[in-house]
Amino acid sequence: MNRKTVRWGTDTGFEKKVKTFEDHNELSAHGLRGKRSKGDLGLSRGITRKEARRDAADAIPVSEAITQDQWSEREQLIAERAEEVRRGLTTWMSSTAASVRNYIQDQTPSDIHPDQLREAIKAEEHEFRHYEVDDTEDAKSSHSAAIIELQSFRERHGEQIGQRTPDIKKNVEQAIAILMFVMLVEGAFNALLFKDAQSSGLLGGLMIAFGVSAVNVLFGVVAGFFGLRYLNHPALPAKIAGGTIAGICILIGIFLNFFVAHYRDAVEHALAAAEAAGRLAEFSMFEIPPGAVMREMFPNIFSLDSFVALALLILGLTVFSIAVYEGYDRISDKYPGYGRVWRKERKAYERRQQLREDLRSDLSDYFSASRLWFETQLSRHAQAKREIEKAMNVIEARRDIAVAVAAKAADQERGLKVAYRQAHRRQRNQLRDKLGEQAACPAYFDEILTPQLPPFDFSKERAQANAAIKTIEQNIMALNLTREWLETHIQHVQQGLSSVEKKVVEEIARVRDAKGGDAKKAG
Repeated sequence: MNRKTVRWGTDTGFEKKVKTFEDHNELSAHGLRGKRSKGDLGLSRGITRKEARRDAADAIPVSEAITQDQWSEREQLIAERAEEVRRGLTTWMSSTAASVRNYIQDQTPSDIHPDQLREAIKAEEHEFRHYEVDDTEDAKSSHSAAIIELQSFRERHGEQIGQRTPDIKKNVEQAIAILMFVMLVEGAFNALLFKDAQSSGLLGGLMIAFGVSAVNVLFGVVAGFFGLRYLNHPALPAKIAGGTIAGICILIGIFLNFFVAHYRDAVEHALAAAEAAGRLAEFSMFEIPPGAVMREMFPNIFSLDSFVALALLILGLTVFSIAVYEGYDRISDKYPGYGRVWRKERKAYERRQQLREDLRSDLSDYFSASRLWFETQLSRHAQAKREIEKAMNVIEARRDIAVAVAAKAADQERGLKVAYRQAHRRQRNQLRDKLGEQAACPAYFDEILTPQLPPFDFSKERAQANAAIKTIEQNIMALNLTREWLETHIQHVQQGLSSVEKKVVEEIARVRDAKGGDAKKAG
């Protein structure tokens, strides 16, 4: 198991990175552009006074006017402009508040309870450990069976093998490597000696030489592994079979090397004859019949005429002897079956040890991922707390802007209305005689001009932010407590794993002692 996350942490705390609050809500999106976004209604006082005097001359509005729909056109325009600014600011702040509430909601983690978190950590640890424990139990049974098989073998063949143990450093790969090396050496040497005896030169010599060398090594290995080793077997049929195989393979190997040496002698003689007859370019060693070479070998098989043939014989017999030795003592133990049961026990032990190391590695990866999760969550909780405060700072800063813009618009609204009504009143008084019954100013002129500013109340958002921050602080406390418990738990687990090796050795000793005791009682 090599993973960077833990499953129990996917639905706890912050699964993803904390995002910064970004609200691209601009005043222009709510109808407030240019000077209007700064609270400027875009109306002139001079023009307003002129409109007031003109309306007064026409007795507009009437003296009985009270409601806003009875106001003059200029006053309604002033009110509409001011209301447009207030409405734009209200929707701007409402959308900003909604974005902040959604952001706080997204950045508010669920409550973390230390007890539940500890149980989740142990549950996942036990879940993936369960499968490895099953494998460990299987490896334990296999290892115990291999120990019993090894002890039984040593009891049955104790007189032959004594108290010695096979050298477990000797392995098949090492022996094969040595055999391949000597085969290549012999093949290369033979190729150099046979390259002049055929038209294909060195390439043909390599093919023939490696073929002869492979056969030579093969018979040597068979003679040692399947022949001489079985002479140590206590069963008579095995001894007879081993002696027969060893004798046949050794005789074939010796005969093969003498045949190759005599064949090289025959090649020397044939080369000399071909040179004398002037057909050296057409000569091939395959023109020499093997039967003729075999007849020339006897009765004096040691009669070799050339130094090259003698070198071939010595090299071939040396390689054959090495192959016999490798097959006898290096591929496996020289006592048949002993190396097999020994390797079986060692492999079972190594598999058991490997599973223990895998368990240790998996637990280490799991606890490392758990530590990383706690560090990440603590960092994200702290960041979420900061970002929530920043979001509240944004909304408060925008509220200050909205209040300033609304106050400026209200001041302009009041100033424009005051200018309109005063100019209207003066003009109406001057035209009192002309206007007659409509000489009186409208009743609503006596009202106190106090434009209502939007409340911009964000107590709901502040309460939500305080609740989120409280949850985050409680989670941070829970994370710290659980992390302290995790460190203690990791120490206990590591101590338990450190004692596994000792328990394994003691258990192996008990199994072997129990088997040895049973054997003594049986004796």
